[in-house]
Amino acid sequence: MNNLLQFVIRYSAFLLFLLLEMAALVLVIRYNENQKSIFLNSTSILSGKLYEMTEDAIHYNRLQVTVDSFASETALLKEKIFNLERSLQKVSPAEKPLDSCILESFKVIEARVISNTVNQRNNHFTIDRGKADGVRKGMGVISPHGVAGIIDQSGEKYARAISVLHSAARISASIKRNEYFGSLLWKEINPGYMILEDIPKQADIFEGDSIVTSGYSFIFPKGIFIGTVERFWTEGGSNYYTVEVKLHEDIARLDQVYVIDSIEKDSLPQ
Repeated sequence: MNNLLQFVIRYSAFLLFLLLEMAALVLVIRYNENQKSIFLNSTSILSGKLYEMTEDAIHYNRLQVTVDSFASETALLKEKIFNLERSLQKVSPAEKPLDSCILESFKVIEARVISNTVNQRNNHFTIDRGKADGVRKGMGVISPHGVAGIIDQSGEKYARAISVLHSAARISASIKRNEYFGSLLWKEINPGYMILEDIPKQADIFEGDSIVTSGYSFIFPKGIFIGTVERFWTEGGSNYYTVEVKLHEDIARLDQVYVIDSIEKDSLPQ
């Protein structure tokens, strides 16, 4: 209290000046219509800006919740699509209605990439999901734009995946138009391209053909888009094409991903 009194005494002249200025401002605004109108208009603009900034702050805080909600809904939708497509592959028109025998072959777990590399010989990325969320070694990881990698380590809350840009990554992939399939791998040259091997020379193939997962493994569902044919060639009298595939997904910018749990794979004897 004593410090407050000393402050008032020390700055009494300045405080009196401020008080008189405020009083003069109030009198000018109250008894002058033009100044009053200008003041009210300025106050309205200022309060509007403050409300807008407050709303933006609230919206920003809610944004992550909204994004997580969309990611979960997308994961559920992908899961239903994968299982429906799997059912269509196995159910003939003569059999009982499709909706009574949907094959629940895949479960999809949404996740976010928290670290990633693309400039090494063997690249990895880490996701914010682990054993507690059902993520285990050997599960495939896809992005909204293609194949991303395969889980190779899983902790309680986090998991690591080998990227498709890894010397050990081999993915069964096919030409969508005619379903000729081979092995897709990375030659450690360009992070935007992979090589599809073992495509027989009798396969009709064109630049721009779509490359998708073949479905001949329990890691990835059939038909996930990977990229397009950039060019192709044969080497030294080989009976097989070597195909350069331009990836649709920019692996360096991985963010939202989806882990694929194959229920059929889980049912196999270990």
